[in-house]
Amino acid sequence: MKSDILQLAVALGTIAVMTACSKDLGYSSYEENQKQTYADNFVAKYGSISPSQTWDFTTGAVSLPTRRAAAIQTEIMENGISFGDVSKLKLRRVEFSNHSWDYDVIEGGAEKNDALLTAITTVLPEKKQWNGKPAVLVAPASTFYIYPLFSGGNIMYDLKVKVGNEEPVTVFQKDYTNFQTINGMKKKNGEIVNMRGLRIQAPVGTPVEVYIDNLVSLEGKKISGAMGTTNGKAVYVDIPEDIVPELEDVTLKENAIVKYIGIEDVAAANSDKDYNDLVLAVVGDPDVPQEIVITNDQYDVTTCRTKRYMIEDLGATDDFDFNDVVIDVTENTVITHQVTYENGVKKSDEIIKETLAPSTAIIRAMGGTIDFTLTIGNTKWVKSENGFNIKTMYNTQGSIDYQKVLAEFEVTGWDYESNNISVQVPNEKSGEVFTINFPKAGTAPMIIAVDPTQNWMDERVSVPKSWFTE
Repeated sequence: MKSDILQLAVALGTIAVMTACSKDLGYSSYEENQKQTYADNFVAKYGSISPSQTWDFTTGAVSLPTRRAAAIQTEIMENGISFGDVSKLKLRRVEFSNHSWDYDVIEGGAEKNDALLTAITTVLPEKKQWNGKPAVLVAPASTFYIYPLFSGGNIMYDLKVKVGNEEPVTVFQKDYTNFQTINGMKKKNGEIVNMRGLRIQAPVGTPVEVYIDNLVSLEGKKISGAMGTTNGKAVYVDIPEDIVPELEDVTLKENAIVKYIGIEDVAAANSDKDYNDLVLAVVGDPDVPQEIVITNDQYDVTTCRTKRYMIEDLGATDDFDFNDVVIDVTENTVITHQVTYENGVKKSDEIIKETLAPSTAIIRAMGGTIDFTLTIGNTKWVKSENGFNIKTMYNTQGSIDYQKVLAEFEVTGWDYESNNISVQVPNEKSGEVFTINFPKAGTAPMIIAVDPTQNWMDERVSVPKSWFTE
């Protein structure tokens, strides 16, 4: 199979301008021979290459709102957060002076997720004011979940979530006046409490509103207005970071982030501000919506898109571990939102400005033993000039650290879509330089792009054929 990489190089005249040595016909023939041999070995290993086969396997996560915007997706989960057998819950009877009835306060004792339950009841005790930061949510670059998990008041309501300009989704209806409740407990009518979760995927930076609506008091009176992120009645709650809920429907990534939000169910005049009337777990896979601060009716959202490039350096023509250079490149963007309010309630949220921040690059592994010059956009980085031993393999053998930062630097001129990245490596015998560009469709790849969650291979372990399935 004739390598299209060399054909393209000849067509553009790049061999003539690469270096002074490139004028030697022997050099160009040697480079062509090496790349052709590599291509033949690749086909022998993985099968023939379709002319339409491309080598960017990134999902793109969720694109920025103004670019290639993905559709908003919401899904009510089959199950909520389970506490297992709740028949042995520890309850404490409390009588408050301003009421004529007693309350049963939960103090732990659940079969599952008891550490989480204990943390909530400890951090948000009844009638004790909590001073958390108001929650303002925008979608991250990954799927995330909202799980109602603790209801601490008598008022009935509907929990609603509004993503972008979509119609609100009713996640859970509290149709009972029991005091503190969790999933698995009995309502007063004998039914079982079932607060299910909501799965959300949306373009990065999409506003997400979480609130309780259609409120009805213990006496059966309707309470006007909604309470939640729309009017500052939802705040972040400091639950220890090492407490992660055990979920039944979802297997989370190892670096999943969880944050907690408490909602107050009555207006300021009558509020005890304990923010335990409804407690939510916002579960990222791995990222959760950012914590946003609104100043002068504006707020900024920093979004990012990352590609992981895995590179073969042509040190050998039959080595397909794609770990000679592994680098993550991230495009950072700051999106400015303008919000408007009516009577203290947020009515609109619009993007008014989008600014590209500096892109960043992190080298995660270097499995090659040849010096190289890495070019990303307009930025060059050389292994030998940054304190690394040319002959040493870094982070590709033994116990590999997939979060390792060997080098980190800013880059300019990198384009997420066009993959304008290349590597130049010298021939160890002649010193002449090969240039390896991101491959065209249908050609044997020496560089591939994957999501940053894709781990690289150990040294001399070829990537599986399944990676290259079209």
